[in-house]
Amino acid sequence: MALALGSLVGACSTGGSIPGPSGADDTQGTLASLGYQQVTLRSFGYWGGSFTWVAPGEALTREQVDALAGLELIPGNADCWEDIQEYELVMVDAAGQERRVVTNERNAGCGTQEMLDYETLKPLLATLQCVGTEQASAQLSGARTVQAGDGCQHGFFSYRDEPPRWVKVAPASEGGPHTFELLHCEGKTTGLELFDEAGAVLLAQSHADGSSASACAKLTHPLEAGQRYSLRVTSQAVSMGGHVNLVVRRD
Repeated sequence: MALALGSLVGACSTGGSIPGPSGADDTQGTLASLGYQQVTLRSFGYWGGSFTWVAPGEALTREQVDALAGLELIPGNADCWEDIQEYELVMVDAAGQERRVVTNERNAGCGTQEMLDYETLKPLLATLQCVGTEQASAQLSGARTVQAGDGCQHGFFSYRDEPPRWVKVAPASEGGPHTFELLHCEGKTTGLELFDEAGAVLLAQSHADGSSASACAKLTHPLEAGQRYSLRVTSQAVSMGGHVNLVVRRD
């Protein structure tokens, strides 16, 4: 039987956290006894790529609150699969206590005692614009749009001859200077090239050699609210493969 987590994020408090019901019993495996200030979702897959989404309680939309309210835990199982998309959901309360639950696209427990039902995670995933390697396009014509400042760290896998990937960027509603930054770049050459929406005019660029984890491409440029921009992301393995993460934020 699935265990409903619907009450764990039932309403937003005036302080921005997402409380569970008072006196909730956490011994049954529910997350409801924590009052949530921050929600983090991490995704990783060999083929699909990775992303991380971090949202403080006050930044959650009503759709995301409703999606979190519909989460359910299910008993674990012995099924194991390789190279499937995996997810880790972390919720942290005001005191810094956290609870972690995991799942994957096949609900394969691989010996875990309990796990998050992947079917109940889908509504939350549908609210996110986080991009992994599988969703990022090698062609500008197929580029997906990402939103500045939405809590996403987009993931790009780095092979030795990995082609650049394109995304479209929607600025924050107020416009102004925006920073584009890659993270976790050790052993990888990285590049960021910002264009107008058509990809015809180069507005700004940055390149880095990956000599350390922080030696990453980073640029800041003013963006106009309501416009779209095209961003070409390069990440190629030199001495170390793996993912780099892209953050787009308004300064």
